[in-house]
Amino acid sequence: MTAHRLAIERLELDLRGVAPELAESAVRLLGPALRRALSAHAERTAGLVGRARIDAGRIEVAADAGAQGLADRIAHQLVAGALPAATGDR
Repeated sequence: MTAHRLAIERLELDLRGVAPELAESAVRLLGPALRRALSAHAERTAGLVGRARIDAGRIEVAADAGAQGLADRIAHQLVAGALPAATGDR
């Protein structure tokens, strides 16, 4: 197993419309959620090398989303937007 290190200098999240308490809790849970999402795609993380800017797009937030669910959804969207497609054509 190869260990990888990923440095994120800045992450901008626009959580407009999300309750402040929910947004704060989700952001606190985002690190572990990102680690899980990245480890699920470990064979493709080499595609992140040299990526300077990533726009992961938008997500819809369910009205009943909990903090963990929101953190997992954000992490999944970030990883999906950052990694090359499975076919390597991204």
